[in-house]
Amino acid sequence: MRIDGRETNELRPVTIERGVNKYAEGSALITCGDTKVLCTASVLPRVPRWLRGAGRGWVTAEYQMLPRATKDRNQREAVRGKLSGRSQEIQRLIGRGLRQAVDLEALGEVAITLDCDVLQADGGTRTASITGAYVALVEAIAGMWNGEGPFPVKDFCAAVSVGELAGVPHLDLCYEEDSTADVDMNVVALQSGELVEVQGTGEGATFSRAQLNELLDLAQKGIAELIATQKKALGDLADLVGSVGRQGILLATHNEGKIREMQAMLAEVGYQGIPVAEVADLPDPEETGTTFAENALIKARYYMEKTGLPALADDSGLAVDALDGAPGVYSARYAGTHGDDAANNAKLVAEMTAVAPQDRGAEYVCELALVYPDGTKRTARGICRGEIVLEPRGTGGFGYDPYFYLPEREKTMAELTLEEKNRISHRGEALRILSERLREQSE
Repeated sequence: MRIDGRETNELRPVTIERGVNKYAEGSALITCGDTKVLCTASVLPRVPRWLRGAGRGWVTAEYQMLPRATKDRNQREAVRGKLSGRSQEIQRLIGRGLRQAVDLEALGEVAITLDCDVLQADGGTRTASITGAYVALVEAIAGMWNGEGPFPVKDFCAAVSVGELAGVPHLDLCYEEDSTADVDMNVVALQSGELVEVQGTGEGATFSRAQLNELLDLAQKGIAELIATQKKALGDLADLVGSVGRQGILLATHNEGKIREMQAMLAEVGYQGIPVAEVADLPDPEETGTTFAENALIKARYYMEKTGLPALADDSGLAVDALDGAPGVYSARYAGTHGDDAANNAKLVAEMTAVAPQDRGAEYVCELALVYPDGTKRTARGICRGEIVLEPRGTGGFGYDPYFYLPEREKTMAELTLEEKNRISHRGEALRILSERLREQSE
């Protein structure tokens, strides 16, 4: 039995209270037995000079013990004008350890400073600082995350001390145990089981590889319990760790109608559709393909290469039975000028006037191509059958929609709401197929 009544494999009572400082972006008060550490996380919208322009963030730490954190008052290090070697070593350990839990590229060019102030010390202040500061770090990052892409904290991280006393492994040493242990070790690890850092010394005796493994196994047990306490303190924020939010997909089109339809469908499966105009001012690529599928891939690859983002492009148009599939790939420039809907529709009506009503069948065709920077591609095809009418109906939609009649609905495409159109349109069908493939890809 230990001096505080614990079993040798038992942690001290641990609590973590989150949000204890109203000014800091993240804060936590951790209590491990009689050790208490106040941890705050402060976010700066810039990184150190040596890291500027690298596209990565930074996490660092500062550590200090308050004058009466121990039985006898210690002079503040600020008064002495110099950090002790112990404080420097500990704060480097905290920053080094917690950086391993963070995707610094996903964090972006911001710096987070973790301040760990020991209010009361009874052994294990550095391990308590890491465990508590992690909670403050997650809270700070959650407050600045926009919900897109991977959450910058990729795994849980905690730390604990272990040691050998009289040949018996002990977990979570208090000060008296720490000062008399034959072997003393601090272990930092991730929830995945990966070790971040092991600081071990044989202060009173040497130790074998078997003893080392036994101490590491005991530390992993304690860290798992500490992570469970972190999760409890974080509440719903714990679910963000290691998660992926909405992923941005570049929409390779300037057509406002297509953008609305694509964004609505992508949002349903957790993706954000980003119009290319919001990212870069780029000329359109030359569409040299002879099919909708070829042109969709040409556009998607072009915008992906120019922006470095996954790019979604479509090539779609109207194929009229009586016109041998025309306008086809020339739908947007059927009358000569790209995007002149009025001229295109006027030409279509002129060519259909002599066609009998029962022979005015047509279909909208949409080919989608999603191309990733690593060369991976996803494609989908959608078709919507209808008829051509000679008088426009409806004010919604775009392109040939006012003249594309759906007999089963007794409406033209332009008379449908966006929701109705997404359910039955060629682009809606292609997007549903692509969305299902994206959903399967993320599972």
